[in-house]
Amino acid sequence: MAVEVFMPKAGMDMQEGTIIAWLKHVGEQVEEGEGLLEIETDKVTMEVEAPATGVLLCRYFEDGAVVPVVTTIGYVGKPGEVVPDQPQTAGGAITAVPEKTVESVKTPIAAITDEINGVKTTPYAKQMAAANAINLSAVRPTGPAGEIKGRDVEREIAKSPLAKRIAEDKGLDLSTVTGSGHQNKVMKSDVLAKIANQQTSGAVAAVLNTTPLSGMQKVVGERMAKAHSEIPCVTQNTKVDMTSLLAFRTQVNENRDNKLTINDFIVKAVAKVLHYDKNVLVSLGDKEIIHHQDVNIGIAVALDEGLIVPVVKNADQKSLEEISAAVKLLSAKAKSGGLMVDDYQGSTISISNLGMFGVHSFTPIVNQPNAVIIGICSIEDELVLVDNQVENRKKMMISLTYDHRLVNGDVAAKFSLKVRDLLENPMDILI
Repeated sequence: MAVEVFMPKAGMDMQEGTIIAWLKHVGEQVEEGEGLLEIETDKVTMEVEAPATGVLLCRYFEDGAVVPVVTTIGYVGKPGEVVPDQPQTAGGAITAVPEKTVESVKTPIAAITDEINGVKTTPYAKQMAAANAINLSAVRPTGPAGEIKGRDVEREIAKSPLAKRIAEDKGLDLSTVTGSGHQNKVMKSDVLAKIANQQTSGAVAAVLNTTPLSGMQKVVGERMAKAHSEIPCVTQNTKVDMTSLLAFRTQVNENRDNKLTINDFIVKAVAKVLHYDKNVLVSLGDKEIIHHQDVNIGIAVALDEGLIVPVVKNADQKSLEEISAAVKLLSAKAKSGGLMVDDYQGSTISISNLGMFGVHSFTPIVNQPNAVIIGICSIEDELVLVDNQVENRKKMMISLTYDHRLVNGDVAAKFSLKVRDLLENPMDILI
């Protein structure tokens, strides 16, 4: 019996996912647990595994499609098995799908393909190419046996003929226009933007290009706007003398292959304070304040697609070396797109470090449902008077933003001072 392939619901807040690329063609053999396609959620890129062993019977949606969660996107089963013409959600509702996006395995490939000048093609693809003056030798095939499918010709046709006509009317070379559509397709808006840019060259409001928002950028933007509008935020800046910690770190790293970073010491210091003082580990429920036990520290990582916050779980129970290894691993997985759902869920407090960019102080936005986020700023030289002698000290701001509905100013201040005291006495971080 054919087994459905669903758009997974990877997290409570996920409403839809984008199909980045199918890893298998219709009719191709798959093994249970084998990667079937790649999708993008609001936070991560992940593989969807085959639910059974067999062949991929059909694909209801192609690359670039945005699909609601738990919607059927394909079937895996035995060759020749009958599958529905349209996808269904888990509740049984029919989801509209464009014509000719479903290709079911009902007859052998050899029986439905022709060969034109050495190029294998399906009858539908041949018909579409002839009707639209498409050179089949220039079309990239995606069929399981290397044949050109109808969707391949449709992709060529879809290269925005309207954009092409406008470009020809205006004498614009399409090769100079960067496409913003799926697979870099040049759209009408791209041509108009290019023309407007040429006409207003040098003008302040000239448009260089347009880039569509990714799923992650949309969700991150929505959540930041929601947090900023809903939370009565207060940011407190506390200055920390980092001179001793910098010297201590240099000494510790002298004979180490895996160097410890300043951020590692900061995460460890925050975790140690939270082990004994959990007053800031709170979140807002429907009618109550939720007090958290676990010290799960979210570490903000900036990606080209947006901001993601992987989590170091139970950080207060980890050594400095274990925290350093965990942070490096999560950061590498985030940048390579290898984060799993569990890697970015469950934070009870967050840290955002902009120190490497020379930021003196800033107002980080609280990462809901957390009540507190700690902003780490740059380390700067400052001349101070010590025992009637002028000394150069290394000072750093901690910018702590908190939800004033849940955390009072004195509680936030005491927490910042405890973190400051540990950072100024680095041996106490390890004891």
